[in-house]
Amino acid sequence: MSDNVVDIKILDRNYRVMCPAGQETALREAAEQLDTRMAETRASTKLTNMEQIAIMAALNLCHEWIQERATEGKKIAALEDKISLLQATIEKAMGQPKSSANETKSALPPSSSNAE
Repeated sequence: MSDNVVDIKILDRNYRVMCPAGQETALREAAEQLDTRMAETRASTKLTNMEQIAIMAALNLCHEWIQERATEGKKIAALEDKISLLQATIEKAMGQPKSSANETKSALPPSSSNAE
């Protein structure tokens, strides 16, 4: 696979970016997201310096990503707890018939067929 040059536009500035073949659409979508976030940052902070806008947008994106990762971690932990509970319930349910059968056998008096 070879890299392709993709033209993107962020805050009215054009950039040429090398991109792995097949990833052009993803790069364009990422550039559109970044352009939107940087425009929002510029509007909400009244910053005019492109570097400051980029840093603030990047910090906001990283903060959101960290929060999302923490939320996902909590969801995964909750799912793992549920899976463990389900496994224990299944193991207990599967173990019950065996112990019931053993208890029934030990509770019965020896049969005459054993003596034969």
